[in-house]
Amino acid sequence: MKTQEELRAEYDRLFEAEDYAAAGKVLDLIEPISDEEWLQIFADAPETDEPPPEWVRERSRELDAVLAKRGRRAG
Repeated sequence: MKTQEELRAEYDRLFEAEDYAAAGKVLDLIEPISDEEWLQIFADAPETDEPPPEWVRERSRELDAVLAKRGRRAG
């Protein structure tokens, strides 16, 4: 049995090779990650030299507002 990390790498490889059917089967084996893990991955991602589009900034502000009401903070 492959580890989750190996499954993610296999999914990426198959997706890059445009073998979407096989990639979908591998995707079914990957366990979902928590919100906290996703936010950490997002926070660790390298920034681009282009600013995010306005709709992304707006959604980010909306997320921050929702999390603030719950006493949490994104990123």
